[in-house]
Amino acid sequence: MHGCFWHFHGDPNCPDRRRPKSNLDYWEPKLARNRNRDAGHIAALEAGGWSVLVIWECETRDLATLSASLRAFLN
Repeated sequence: MHGCFWHFHGDPNCPDRRRPKSNLDYWEPKLARNRNRDAGHIAALEAGGWSVLVIWECETRDLATLSASLRAFLN
């Protein structure tokens, strides 16, 4: 589960996607590190034979769609 702000959701239609407006010298590298770390963790899991499904915070609001995504992934 990725928080849309903390993991910087790349979907331009995400209602929670926003970039900080202040203290950019801190936030931009911080959020970039989060995304890079996420990518590394996903790559390591996949290299170990795991399947990975990333669920974004904004995707949890539509329970029917979330349920369908989880079922498809688990099947």
